[in-house]
Amino acid sequence: MKMIPPDVQSEILALHFGNKMGTRAIARRLGVNRKAVCRVVETRKVSLKSESKSPRRSILDPYKPKIEEMLKQDPRLTIARIMQQIRSEGYLGGYDIIKDWVRTKREVPYRSREAFLRIEFAPGETAQVDWGEFGIPFNDGIKVHCFLMVLCHSRLLYIEFTRSEKFEEFIRCHENAFKYFGRRVPREIWYDNLASAVTERMGSLIRFNARFFAYLGHHTIRPHACNPASGNEKGRVEDGVKFVRSSFWAGRTFSNFEDLNMQAASWLADFANKREHRSTRKVPALCFENEEKHLLRPMNPHPYNTAEVFSRVVPPNAYVTYETNRYSVPWTLVGLTLTIRITDRELEFYYHDKSVAHHVRSYDRHQYLEIREHFKGLHERKPGASKEGWQVAAVKNIGPQMKSYLDLVKAGQRSLRHEVSRILALATVYGEVAVNSAVDELLKGGIIGVESLDLLLKSRHHPSEYELNPEPLQFRNTKLNRVVPTVDLRRFDALLFGSAPTDVEVPVSDETKIASGKEENNANTNEQGPGAGDKAPDGDSGSDEF
Repeated sequence: MKMIPPDVQSEILALHFGNKMGTRAIARRLGVNRKAVCRVVETRKVSLKSESKSPRRSILDPYKPKIEEMLKQDPRLTIARIMQQIRSEGYLGGYDIIKDWVRTKREVPYRSREAFLRIEFAPGETAQVDWGEFGIPFNDGIKVHCFLMVLCHSRLLYIEFTRSEKFEEFIRCHENAFKYFGRRVPREIWYDNLASAVTERMGSLIRFNARFFAYLGHHTIRPHACNPASGNEKGRVEDGVKFVRSSFWAGRTFSNFEDLNMQAASWLADFANKREHRSTRKVPALCFENEEKHLLRPMNPHPYNTAEVFSRVVPPNAYVTYETNRYSVPWTLVGLTLTIRITDRELEFYYHDKSVAHHVRSYDRHQYLEIREHFKGLHERKPGASKEGWQVAAVKNIGPQMKSYLDLVKAGQRSLRHEVSRILALATVYGEVAVNSAVDELLKGGIIGVESLDLLLKSRHHPSEYELNPEPLQFRNTKLNRVVPTVDLRRFDALLFGSAPTDVEVPVSDETKIASGKEENNANTNEQGPGAGDKAPDGDSGSDEF
């Protein structure tokens, strides 16, 4: 019931008791309900608060004492368990009425507020890193993750969206962040207990990921792992994740993954790093240029290899699977082990050190990426196409020497299947002309075997002598640049046998010749005696002793 305003109540009392007006006349004059006028006249006072009604009866009232007793015995009792108990005693109500009433009766535990010290960072000293997850925006089943790095002094922010949090993506994002900072790095980076950074932790004892530790050592950066469940220690980047969600992600649409990163780069350049920061009241981009950039360390000029590398055996269908996608390789490599090098844009397949296939990386799922040249000639050489089999026919087509080679292999105890599959692989890597020429050279030497063929092809494609024997390093200290002459110890045989063998020609280097010349001059001087030259020291006869 709506209460009559205090000033209207006061006028009712004045009209009734002062002017002797009736309640009906007062109601018509003031436009107030007659019953409300009668209540004011009966109370003879101005009420500032409305009188509360008696509480409404509830279907739960008979069971409230029982529920209070149950909560005293076990404060953590669930609503479902309470309802089950009182239902057996005749309760006919619903779940929500119990939940609402129990919420008012439960004791809310007091949680003390923890105080924190504000951490200040010197320019160029520290950066903080974290990941944020942003769901599946493209309805392709792939989650999108956001890498964030923020410089703690200037609050300059770098973000990059990825499709995973794998180690290779992690360090690739680091490289891109350092380039964004002008190819400069901080002295220290703070991390949460990320699996990519921290392998094991027991209290204050921390074991960092060995590969990650090697990467930071490449740039002379110290890692720091924050305490578990202590988001306040890296509040700069924690606030950055919230800032990206609220200021960039909300209300935007993206056509594809590339468009997402393009919009993120524009947002960084046009807004995020040009706004006045709420805490520092400075513009991050200007603060970075004027106060922090010159104090960061230069990035290591030698690029760090961020590619993912692993090996796979080529299955019979000649498709190698990576992240649910299947990439084709030459069918002649079936059964062999290939090394795969993967970057964020491409996949490169190697047999030994030779590239045999190249694909653009696909981020879709369950796709077949095929290059038609990889299956060239396969349909004509299916099993049963000839009595001898398609693989043998393919080897014979390499060159004129291959038939003689296969006849010799058949006559021996070597595995024909192993020989044929390896020869096809070598022909894919080195070319049919090179394989046929190498087989011709082996047959002239009376040698067969795919191992010998492989070694011969490797030797023909071996690095040059200059690459294998580079020029020695030159040091500032000239004494360190001296090359020690090699000495053939056989010239000392004369001390044991009386004379060196006459039928053995001893090779002597230029340095050895110079050293021998000096020894002969010293010997001639000693033969002339002390009087002819410098006087020999006491106790030294001038003769060589071994």
